[in-house]
Amino acid sequence: MLDQPTLKEISNLKKKINWGELPPFFHMVSNSLADLEGIHAHGFDHALKRLIDRNNWNLERLEGHYNERREVVVKRKPEVILFSHFNKSDYEIGCAPMSQGGPVMVFTKGDPFIDFKVWEPATMSSIVRLPRFAEFIVYAYQKGDEADRMLINFAAQTIDNLLKILSDEVNIIEFKGQSILDLVKDIESQFNVNHRQTTKP
Repeated sequence: MLDQPTLKEISNLKKKINWGELPPFFHMVSNSLADLEGIHAHGFDHALKRLIDRNNWNLERLEGHYNERREVVVKRKPEVILFSHFNKSDYEIGCAPMSQGGPVMVFTKGDPFIDFKVWEPATMSSIVRLPRFAEFIVYAYQKGDEADRMLINFAAQTIDNLLKILSDEVNIIEFKGQSILDLVKDIESQFNVNHRQTTKP
């Protein structure tokens, strides 16, 4: 299996195709992905970091305690649901804990039925946000090139890696909505239908 190309390699290919320039649209999307890729590696303050902060976990509910090294140990991991959606042309993945059978979408502190001591949607609920990414996917399959489509695959892999880190620490009990690859399949299918219709003799 071939290694996944890096963001730098994809950008270099785009420059080669585009006479040494990075188009603004490509540049904006690649910058967003660079930020996303660096969230865990560089310790940026982000919802992921807050979700896996065990000091904010409800230890009584999770049957947890601090061991002799002052590390948090729990019998079960916190439970969350993830939901992806397109806000205009942005692609977003949100997150919410559960309480008595439903997701919690508002600020909550000290709720015995939530797996976190404090749930602050403003800083904890947004796992992924890629501005104008749905628009970029459509562009890539209508007018784009190999580098554009490689960037989309890179985005899907980066998000998968991020969610793997999250799932190692918390229990993702449901994922609602479309993944990037789901959207790509829909667009490819529509593009192929349109292409066949316009090329009929």
